[in-house]
Amino acid sequence: MKFARELAEPWGLLLAATSAGVAWAVQLPVVAALGIGVAVLAARAGAAALGGEQEPPQREARVLDVAPGSAEEGWLRRASAAAEGFASLSGSLASGPLAERVADMEPVVRETLSTLQRLAGRASATGQALARVDLEAVAHERRRLQRELRTASQEVRGDLEQALTAVQAQADVHQRLSGARDKLLAQLQSGALGLDSLVARVAELTAATSDVTVDTGAVRELSDQLEGIRQGVLETEQATRKSLG
Repeated sequence: MKFARELAEPWGLLLAATSAGVAWAVQLPVVAALGIGVAVLAARAGAAALGGEQEPPQREARVLDVAPGSAEEGWLRRASAAAEGFASLSGSLASGPLAERVADMEPVVRETLSTLQRLAGRASATGQALARVDLEAVAHERRRLQRELRTASQEVRGDLEQALTAVQAQADVHQRLSGARDKLLAQLQSGALGLDSLVARVAELTAATSDVTVDTGAVRELSDQLEGIRQGVLETEQATRKSLG
Protein backbone atom coordinates (compact mmCIF):
# COMPACT_ATOMS: atom_id res chain seq x y z
CA MET A 1 0.00 0.00 0.00
CA LYS A 2 1.11 3.55 -0.68
CA PHE A 3 0.66 4.56 2.97
CA ALA A 4 2.97 1.74 4.11
CA ARG A 5 5.61 2.72 1.55
CA GLU A 6 5.49 6.31 2.76
CA LEU A 7 6.02 5.14 6.36
CA ALA A 8 9.26 3.47 5.30
CA GLU A 9 10.49 6.42 3.23
CA PRO A 10 13.91 7.59 4.58
CA TRP A 11 13.14 11.30 4.71
CA GLY A 12 9.99 10.61 6.69
CA LEU A 13 11.90 8.49 9.20
CA LEU A 14 14.54 11.22 9.55
CA LEU A 15 11.88 13.87 10.16
CA ALA A 16 10.18 11.70 12.78
CA ALA A 17 13.46 10.98 14.54
CA THR A 18 14.36 14.67 14.57
CA SER A 19 10.98 15.59 16.04
CA ALA A 20 11.33 12.97 18.75
CA GLY A 21 14.85 14.19 19.53
CA VAL A 22 13.69 17.78 19.91
CA ALA A 23 10.88 16.67 22.21
CA TRP A 24 13.34 14.70 24.37
CA ALA A 25 15.77 17.64 24.40
CA VAL A 26 13.18 19.91 25.97
CA GLN A 27 12.85 17.30 28.74
CA LEU A 28 9.56 15.71 27.73
CA PRO A 29 9.13 12.12 28.95
CA VAL A 30 10.61 9.47 26.66
CA VAL A 31 7.20 7.96 25.91
CA ALA A 32 5.82 11.36 24.96
CA ALA A 33 8.83 12.10 22.75
CA LEU A 34 8.41 8.79 20.95
CA GLY A 35 4.71 9.50 20.54
CA ILE A 36 5.48 12.84 18.90
CA GLY A 37 7.87 11.15 16.48
CA VAL A 38 5.32 8.50 15.53
CA ALA A 39 2.62 11.13 15.07
CA VAL A 40 4.84 13.21 12.78
CA LEU A 41 5.73 10.14 10.71
CA ALA A 42 2.10 9.06 10.37
CA ALA A 43 0.94 12.56 9.46
CA ARG A 44 3.60 12.93 6.78
CA ALA A 45 2.89 9.50 5.29
CA GLY A 46 -0.85 10.16 5.23
CA ALA A 47 -0.44 13.52 3.53
CA ALA A 48 1.94 12.07 0.93
CA ALA A 49 -0.34 9.11 0.23
CA LEU A 50 -3.41 11.27 -0.19
CA GLY A 51 -1.58 13.82 -2.29
CA GLY A 52 -0.17 11.16 -4.59
CA GLU A 53 -3.54 9.51 -5.18
CA GLN A 54 -5.33 12.58 -6.48
CA GLU A 55 -6.76 12.06 -9.93
CA PRO A 56 -5.06 14.00 -12.72
CA PRO A 57 -7.11 16.87 -14.17
CA GLN A 58 -9.39 15.81 -16.99
CA ARG A 59 -8.08 16.72 -20.41
CA GLU A 60 -10.24 18.86 -22.64
CA ALA A 61 -11.54 17.35 -25.84
CA ARG A 62 -9.19 18.06 -28.75
CA VAL A 63 -10.57 20.53 -31.29
CA LEU A 64 -9.74 19.56 -34.88
CA ASP A 65 -9.28 22.10 -37.65
CA VAL A 66 -12.32 22.88 -39.78
CA ALA A 67 -11.69 22.72 -43.53
CA PRO A 68 -12.08 26.19 -45.12
CA GLY A 69 -14.97 26.45 -47.54
CA SER A 70 -16.51 23.17 -46.39
CA ALA A 71 -20.18 22.61 -45.58
CA GLU A 72 -19.31 22.17 -41.92
CA GLU A 73 -17.53 25.53 -41.85
CA GLY A 74 -20.65 27.20 -43.23
CA TRP A 75 -22.89 25.70 -40.56
CA LEU A 76 -20.38 26.50 -37.82
CA ARG A 77 -20.20 30.12 -38.98
CA ARG A 78 -23.97 30.32 -38.84
CA ALA A 79 -24.06 28.83 -35.35
CA SER A 80 -21.37 31.31 -34.21
CA ALA A 81 -23.41 34.22 -35.55
CA ALA A 82 -26.48 32.94 -33.71
CA ALA A 83 -24.52 32.64 -30.45
CA GLU A 84 -23.23 36.19 -30.87
CA GLY A 85 -26.77 37.38 -31.54
CA PHE A 86 -28.00 35.67 -28.39
CA ALA A 87 -25.26 37.30 -26.30
CA SER A 88 -26.08 40.69 -27.83
CA LEU A 89 -29.77 40.30 -27.02
CA SER A 90 -28.95 39.22 -23.49
CA GLY A 91 -26.72 42.23 -22.95
CA SER A 92 -29.32 44.64 -24.28
CA LEU A 93 -32.07 43.61 -21.86
CA ALA A 94 -32.86 45.87 -18.95
CA SER A 95 -32.40 44.35 -15.51
CA GLY A 96 -35.33 42.21 -14.51
CA PRO A 97 -36.69 38.65 -14.43
CA LEU A 98 -36.53 38.19 -18.20
CA ALA A 99 -32.93 39.41 -18.40
CA GLU A 100 -31.96 37.02 -15.61
CA ARG A 101 -33.54 34.04 -17.32
CA VAL A 102 -31.94 34.82 -20.67
CA ALA A 103 -28.56 35.38 -19.00
CA ASP A 104 -28.85 31.95 -17.37
CA MET A 105 -29.05 30.43 -20.86
CA GLU A 106 -25.88 32.10 -22.14
CA PRO A 107 -23.42 29.50 -20.72
CA VAL A 108 -25.47 26.70 -22.31
CA VAL A 109 -25.38 28.49 -25.67
CA ARG A 110 -21.59 28.83 -25.42
CA GLU A 111 -21.23 25.17 -24.45
CA THR A 112 -23.40 24.14 -27.39
CA LEU A 113 -21.31 26.24 -29.77
CA SER A 114 -18.11 24.64 -28.44
CA THR A 115 -19.55 21.19 -29.07
CA LEU A 116 -20.61 22.22 -32.58
CA GLN A 117 -17.07 23.40 -33.22
CA ARG A 118 -15.73 19.98 -32.23
CA LEU A 119 -18.31 18.31 -34.46
CA ALA A 120 -17.30 20.51 -37.39
CA GLY A 121 -13.64 19.60 -36.87
CA ARG A 122 -14.51 15.91 -36.75
CA ALA A 123 -16.60 16.28 -39.91
CA SER A 124 -13.60 17.79 -41.70
CA ALA A 125 -11.29 15.05 -40.45
CA THR A 126 -13.80 12.44 -41.58
CA GLY A 127 -14.04 14.05 -45.01
CA GLN A 128 -10.26 13.98 -45.36
CA ALA A 129 -10.20 10.31 -44.41
CA LEU A 130 -12.94 9.56 -46.94
CA ALA A 131 -10.87 11.16 -49.68
CA ARG A 132 -8.13 8.60 -49.04
CA VAL A 133 -10.39 5.69 -50.00
CA ASP A 134 -11.04 5.41 -53.76
CA LEU A 135 -14.38 3.63 -53.65
CA GLU A 136 -14.48 3.08 -57.41
CA ALA A 137 -11.05 1.44 -57.37
CA VAL A 138 -12.05 -0.67 -54.38
CA ALA A 139 -15.18 -1.90 -56.18
CA HIS A 140 -13.11 -2.72 -59.27
CA GLU A 141 -10.61 -4.74 -57.20
CA ARG A 142 -13.40 -6.61 -55.46
CA ARG A 143 -15.03 -7.66 -58.73
CA ARG A 144 -11.68 -8.77 -60.14
CA LEU A 145 -10.84 -10.88 -57.09
CA GLN A 146 -14.29 -12.44 -57.07
CA ARG A 147 -13.86 -13.47 -60.72
CA GLU A 148 -10.45 -14.96 -60.05
CA LEU A 149 -11.75 -16.91 -57.06
CA ARG A 150 -14.28 -18.74 -59.21
CA THR A 151 -11.51 -20.53 -61.13
CA ALA A 152 -8.68 -20.38 -58.58
CA SER A 153 -6.77 -23.50 -57.59
CA GLN A 154 -6.42 -24.56 -53.97
CA GLU A 155 -2.82 -23.32 -53.94
CA VAL A 156 -3.80 -19.67 -54.47
CA ARG A 157 -7.35 -19.61 -53.13
CA GLY A 158 -6.26 -18.71 -49.60
CA ASP A 159 -4.20 -15.75 -50.79
CA LEU A 160 -7.02 -14.47 -52.99
CA GLU A 161 -9.53 -14.75 -50.16
CA GLN A 162 -7.19 -12.80 -47.89
CA ALA A 163 -6.83 -10.10 -50.54
CA LEU A 164 -10.60 -9.94 -50.96
CA THR A 165 -11.02 -9.54 -47.20
CA ALA A 166 -8.58 -6.61 -47.22
CA VAL A 167 -10.43 -4.94 -50.08
CA GLN A 168 -13.78 -5.45 -48.36
CA ALA A 169 -12.35 -3.87 -45.20
CA GLN A 170 -11.61 -0.71 -47.19
CA ALA A 171 -15.20 -0.62 -48.44
CA ASP A 172 -16.48 -1.09 -44.89
CA VAL A 173 -14.31 1.78 -43.65
CA HIS A 174 -15.64 4.03 -46.39
CA GLN A 175 -19.21 3.15 -45.47
CA ARG A 176 -18.65 3.90 -41.77
CA LEU A 177 -16.91 7.19 -42.51
CA SER A 178 -19.59 8.24 -44.96
CA GLY A 179 -22.36 7.49 -42.47
CA ALA A 180 -20.56 9.33 -39.69
CA ARG A 181 -19.98 12.41 -41.85
CA ASP A 182 -23.62 12.50 -42.93
CA LYS A 183 -24.67 12.34 -39.28
CA LEU A 184 -22.24 15.08 -38.28
CA LEU A 185 -23.38 17.41 -41.05
CA ALA A 186 -27.04 16.79 -40.24
CA GLN A 187 -26.44 17.62 -36.57
CA LEU A 188 -24.42 20.73 -37.44
CA GLN A 189 -27.30 21.92 -39.59
CA SER A 190 -29.84 21.11 -36.90
CA GLY A 191 -27.79 22.81 -34.18
CA ALA A 192 -27.12 25.96 -36.19
CA LEU A 193 -30.74 26.35 -37.27
CA GLY A 194 -31.89 25.57 -33.74
CA LEU A 195 -29.74 28.38 -32.34
CA ASP A 196 -31.07 30.69 -35.07
CA SER A 197 -34.60 29.84 -34.03
CA LEU A 198 -33.75 30.38 -30.38
CA VAL A 199 -32.45 33.89 -31.07
CA ALA A 200 -35.60 34.73 -33.03
CA ARG A 201 -37.81 33.50 -30.19
CA VAL A 202 -35.87 35.50 -27.60
CA ALA A 203 -36.17 38.62 -29.75
CA GLU A 204 -39.89 38.02 -30.11
CA LEU A 205 -40.31 37.47 -26.39
CA THR A 206 -38.29 40.59 -25.64
CA ALA A 207 -40.51 42.71 -27.87
CA ALA A 208 -43.77 41.27 -26.56
CA THR A 209 -43.03 41.00 -22.84
CA SER A 210 -42.45 43.60 -20.16
CA ASP A 211 -40.42 42.86 -17.06
CA VAL A 212 -43.61 43.08 -15.05
CA THR A 213 -45.41 40.38 -17.05
CA VAL A 214 -42.83 37.73 -17.83
CA ASP A 215 -44.39 34.77 -19.61
CA THR A 216 -42.82 32.00 -17.56
CA GLY A 217 -44.27 29.34 -19.84
CA ALA A 218 -42.62 30.89 -22.90
CA VAL A 219 -39.29 31.24 -21.07
CA ARG A 220 -39.48 27.62 -19.96
CA GLU A 221 -40.16 26.64 -23.56
CA LEU A 222 -37.02 28.49 -24.63
CA SER A 223 -34.97 26.70 -21.98
CA ASP A 224 -36.35 23.34 -23.08
CA GLN A 225 -35.57 24.16 -26.71
CA LEU A 226 -31.98 25.06 -25.85
CA GLU A 227 -31.55 21.94 -23.73
CA GLY A 228 -32.82 19.83 -26.63
CA ILE A 229 -30.22 21.39 -28.95
CA ARG A 230 -27.47 20.84 -26.38
CA GLN A 231 -28.41 17.21 -25.81
CA GLY A 232 -28.61 16.55 -29.55
CA VAL A 233 -25.11 17.79 -30.31
CA LEU A 234 -23.63 16.01 -27.28
CA GLU A 235 -25.24 12.70 -28.23
CA THR A 236 -23.95 13.02 -31.78
CA GLU A 237 -20.44 13.74 -30.51
CA GLN A 238 -20.50 10.70 -28.25
CA ALA A 239 -21.96 8.45 -30.94
CA THR A 240 -19.42 9.43 -33.60
CA ARG A 241 -16.55 9.20 -31.12
CA LYS A 242 -17.65 5.66 -30.28
CA SER A 243 -18.09 4.59 -33.91
CA LEU A 244 -14.90 6.18 -35.24
CA GLY A 245 -12.70 5.89 -32.14
